[in-house]
Amino acid sequence: MTGDGQVTVSLLQRILQEQATMGAAEQRVAAFVSTSPGEVIHMSMARLSQTCSVSDPTIMRFCRRFGFEGYQDFKLHLAQSLVPSAPFAYEQIVQGDGIDNIVRKTCRNSLNAIQRLLEDLAPQQVEEGAKILHAATWTGIYATGISEVTALDAEHKFQRLGMRCQALLGGKKQWMHAESARPGEVALIFSQSGHTKQMVEVAIAARAGGGRVVSIAAADSPLARVSDVVIAVLPYDRTELMTPLASRLNHHLVINMLVTAIAIIGGSEFPDQLPALDSWQTDKI
Repeated sequence: MTGDGQVTVSLLQRILQEQATMGAAEQRVAAFVSTSPGEVIHMSMARLSQTCSVSDPTIMRFCRRFGFEGYQDFKLHLAQSLVPSAPFAYEQIVQGDGIDNIVRKTCRNSLNAIQRLLEDLAPQQVEEGAKILHAATWTGIYATGISEVTALDAEHKFQRLGMRCQALLGGKKQWMHAESARPGEVALIFSQSGHTKQMVEVAIAARAGGGRVVSIAAADSPLARVSDVVIAVLPYDRTELMTPLASRLNHHLVINMLVTAIAIIGGSEFPDQLPALDSWQTDKI
């Protein structure tokens, strides 16, 4: 906890927010700390002063600005703030961010997203979904919008396991397959929010024909309520339109979990169809 009561996970964000109000010397310290926090926690105060071309008293003023009594106390809390933790901490990329901040924020947001998945995901849901997919005679993979990329990723990886499946993109094609679903078939649906009307209608239609529905979506959503199995992945707030990786990354991780679980259920250490589908293994120059 810092001097003004804010949790340590927001320390880097506070440094960025206050940087514009600092003098030139402290701004140099803020710029280096915010872009290279992993280096700072291993640096002495003298080394940091030399790197930023400032005096030791400037470093002390910088630390006290954020409520810390000294440099060592500041480094301790900085180190703690680098550990991903719940609740999900999201650093928004803003106009004026340099490439260093873009790289750092993108990586840290992704790490925090994975950490949250590890803490929130119910393994038994993944296991139940894998068992249904393994037993399916055919799997239709449904998604819309940016989640279509996730559906294509799932299609590729499941086909490497020798599964009969297809990524179904576009409303007309999705509806045609969903309404003709039969017992033994599975609809695998990806939806970040679980509120997309089109995906909810696909699930209802597939189940009406005797098919089963496995959804990767938010828990307690309309889609979750009409699915046989939901692998609950919490959506994240404040994700930007142009950088949605942090909020979508976990859906791709769930695919990898399902692929591995299905392979183990089937007794296969490696995908049987890998050589046939991945010609790049033998066609490299």
